Amino acid sequence: MDLTQNYFDLFGLPQSFQVDKKRLAAHYRRLQKELHPDRFAGKTDGEQRLAVQFAAYVNNAYHVLKSPLLCAEYLLALAGTPVNSDGLTVNDSAFLLVQMQWRESLSDLADTPLSSNVAHELSLLATEVEGEKKQFLAEFEQAYQQENYQQAKAIVAKLHFVEKMQAELDRFEDDLLD
Repeated sequence: MDLTQNYFDLFGLPQSFQVDKKRLAAHYRRLQKELHPDRFAGKTDGEQRLAVQFAAYVNNAYHVLKSPLLCAEYLLALAGTPVNSDGLTVNDSAFLLVQMQWRESLSDLADTPLSSNVAHELSLLATEVEGEKKQFLAEFEQAYQQENYQQAKAIVAKLHFVEKMQAELDRFEDDLLD
């Protein structure tokens, strides 16, 4: 059990932004079976603690590689360009304008009386945001492959904004359904 092993090596995957999700899931299930803390019940306290630590490490690694945004951040960290998600800023005025338009559209939807039109408008906005996310993911992959890590890092900052918007849309939709 090596807690310093890179996540890709842990799951037997190539270090790439395109993660084979089926293979990842299969390796995850296998590791979970092998390393489940219950299998170490008869072992020493030290071995039990190590099993719990490694199970947590495997869970975190799986969560990171399964998420395109977290995977992008992890790849940048491996490349020596870590992302500080707390201090991310975007200096792209066109993107910031789009962000403002999305938030304004969502605000307008929140102020609109409930109707089937609200659900349709919400769906259109969600589709637009998802399309932007897909575009940024493709741009990240290209920048990463070209080892343009600063550009890739700037794209990750935009992805954070997009994911926050998606979360807001999901909350709005949940509230709409309640």
